[in-house]
Amino acid sequence: MSGEFAVRGAVLAALRQDAELLGLVNQVSDGEPAKATAPWLLVGDPAGNGWGARGVDGLSLRQPLLLTLRGDDLARVTEILARIDIVLGAIHGDLGVWRITSLRFERSRITRNRTEWRAAVDYLVRAARLV
Repeated sequence: MSGEFAVRGAVLAALRQDAELLGLVNQVSDGEPAKATAPWLLVGDPAGNGWGARGVDGLSLRQPLLLTLRGDDLARVTEILARIDIVLGAIHGDLGVWRITSLRFERSRITRNRTEWRAAVDYLVRAARLV
């Protein structure tokens, strides 16, 4: 399995298995949802490059997440983003032939229009190939 798929799968599984997060959003979607009622969270397509060190073959990925929330509740946006950070911060260990060596928040953009909030959050993930 490619590193991109392994990392994306681990992120998606962690978000979908967190009961507290699932109490805050209606759906955690793998890509653009066909049908979703806000608030929903989209796990986007990662962008990656090679990374490594002597004797280590690795991958550096930027994993995007997009949160959509209708209404005027910025406190709820903040609460959901904080929970996401906790959930992703707990991911560690082996993913088959890959191991996550670091996962950290990189950047975010929060926008508001008349009817909804949108928060785009990127996490930087580094993974090393075990074989």
